[in-house]
Amino acid sequence: MTIHDELLNLANLYCEEALTEEQLDRLQFLLRTDVDCQSLFIEMIQLHGQLLWSGGISPGHQFDELAESAVETDDLELIEAVRKAIPLAPLSAGISHARGSRRIVIAASFMVSVLAVILLVIRQNQLPGPVSVASNETDISTQTSVSEITTTSENSVLPEDVVPVPPLKLDGIARTQPQRPDANAVTSVPVQTTEQFVADLSDADVIEEIDRLIRTAWEDNRIQPAAEAGDHEWVRRAYLTLTGRIPTIEQASEYVTTSSPRKRDRLVDSLLSDSLTAENLAVNWTNLLIGRSNPRDVDEQSLYSFLLEQFTENRPWMETVGQLIAAEGRSDENGATNFLLAHLNDQATPATAVTARLFLGQQVHCTQCHDHPFAKERSQQEFWSLNAFFKQAERKRIPVTANAESGTPRPVWTLADSGGSGMTFYDDRLGRKKAVPPQFAGEALPADGTTSRRMELVRLLNADSNHQVARAMVNRTWAQFFGHGFTAPVDDLGPHNPVSHPELFDHLTKSFVRSGYDMRRLMRWMTLSQAFRLSSVQSEATLAVDDPQEGGTPLFSRAYPRQMGPEQVYDSIRIAIRSVSQQPIDSSVGTTHRKEWVEQFVRSYGTDENDEQLTFDGNISQAMLMMNGEDIESAIPLAAGEVTKSLQDRTVSEAPERLAMATLNRGATENEEKAFRNRYRALSRSLPAEQAMKTATEDMLWAYLNSSEFVSLH
Repeated sequence: MTIHDELLNLANLYCEEALTEEQLDRLQFLLRTDVDCQSLFIEMIQLHGQLLWSGGISPGHQFDELAESAVETDDLELIEAVRKAIPLAPLSAGISHARGSRRIVIAASFMVSVLAVILLVIRQNQLPGPVSVASNETDISTQTSVSEITTTSENSVLPEDVVPVPPLKLDGIARTQPQRPDANAVTSVPVQTTEQFVADLSDADVIEEIDRLIRTAWEDNRIQPAAEAGDHEWVRRAYLTLTGRIPTIEQASEYVTTSSPRKRDRLVDSLLSDSLTAENLAVNWTNLLIGRSNPRDVDEQSLYSFLLEQFTENRPWMETVGQLIAAEGRSDENGATNFLLAHLNDQATPATAVTARLFLGQQVHCTQCHDHPFAKERSQQEFWSLNAFFKQAERKRIPVTANAESGTPRPVWTLADSGGSGMTFYDDRLGRKKAVPPQFAGEALPADGTTSRRMELVRLLNADSNHQVARAMVNRTWAQFFGHGFTAPVDDLGPHNPVSHPELFDHLTKSFVRSGYDMRRLMRWMTLSQAFRLSSVQSEATLAVDDPQEGGTPLFSRAYPRQMGPEQVYDSIRIAIRSVSQQPIDSSVGTTHRKEWVEQFVRSYGTDENDEQLTFDGNISQAMLMMNGEDIESAIPLAAGEVTKSLQDRTVSEAPERLAMATLNRGATENEEKAFRNRYRALSRSLPAEQAMKTATEDMLWAYLNSSEFVSLH
């Protein structure tokens, strides 16, 4: 027997007043935990009311047996309010109930079923009153599941002697409604964890389990993992992954020459607490949240500053997500507001799609028009139920003068909740009007304005037993560290998209939740795992088995080489040149030149997700040419000159060694040294020795920077 068959049997017994206490408890449980069961129960009540209407009874009770005292005063007020909410015309004299028209029966039975379900929920204080929604100037009273809005050419009336059935008691969903916060109240979102859980969570145990589960996958697939990466390869990978740029000559050399067996742990801990890592995370998430091109013209710097503070202080990821969703205030004063301010266009459909994709790991943009064609668990109703949480959010633009001298106005937005009420309406594929309340993970909110819907969504995300926020972040972070996530793509989780390592994915998700959504610990576990230590070099036979680039399942038996992002390329070029010439190293984040350079590779599209395309193809020659000569045409000759001065009477081979360490974070190969000597000798025939050395050094630096090895993260 399916759960729906069980619901129908229990509903029949309820209508016949034949439920036992145990059966009543079971019916209550089904109604409060399964949305489909709620909808099926409504239909059952409607049908039963139509069949028994001419007999003068409502579902489950004789009218003459139900005393008014059986219904509480608040419930009677609700009934009267609902009755008045629907414009019904009185019946003409002489028309009996038994011979009423079919539309009267349908309207009356619909009213009874709606009243019954409203009372089922209202008795437990879930709904503070009738939910009134407006469409085309007509109020329609409904309950907390989807209801089809039906129109007729004539109005109907509910007989005055109709009394609703007593409600089922739904203790499991009773809760106290929180008050709406003020504009600056969203400063902290409680994370469901305990200090004891965090204290009991050992990093060593988590990493050991990661390694065990990865090794199990290798054994099951009879694959031999690559050897461990050498110090030069690993230190470059660690810096690029965590800080978003390559290490300097001094940083790479210090790690390579250190003999301590715990030097990996020490470097990882040092980088995780370094401001560069927080900057890298803030840049990446600013790009994800509003895009590199910022098409909606929100305050990108303010959002970046908010994220930088969150990552610098290592605030729980759930708290950061909560503030991004529930923030209110000015865009220049509360940076978190800029996320939604960028996506409230088109009835907040971009806000719905981007929230689901980034924070829940679900691609739902196509379900605004129809159910998902491949993922049965994603419906059009689910999209608009999530969309309903953003219907109170309002964005307004206010002009603010930048400074007294220029008088140039700069855009400032305000974000606040309107406190409005009502259902969210949408049309299904058949053109039928549907209405939904705010609903997530099976829990629906009242469609009134007594609560902040966005704050309620944050509460529901935090209480989600499936930990969707944690799963989405774990999958995305794993992909950042290893080149591939547990699913492809990383933001499309669900039964329709198999997970490559389900046990490992669950282990990391649960550990992340137990840690209190600690981002540094999550990154530490991944960086110190055996899979992250592996070399990118592997045998041909093994490459054929573990090749996700060709559509295979990633087994993480080696480090997958991949192309740097544009920000990584920009910063790494600067680091290499400045490191060679021993210039001070500073951050380029937020500089106008970097922003303009990156934007050359971005195309923005006016889609439902306000998304954009990154056109950077890893061509370093093109990348340096597009730097407009500011850091290149003068910087490279200057760097070559500094190298020449530092060599003095030293051997010629020391120049390529320093250049290779600055650009590729390794020593020069024998062939590279040979090529440099040959170039130097050829130039010496027509140039003074010092000039020949400088020119050869400049040519070698260009060659290293233009190599495929430089532009790859491996």
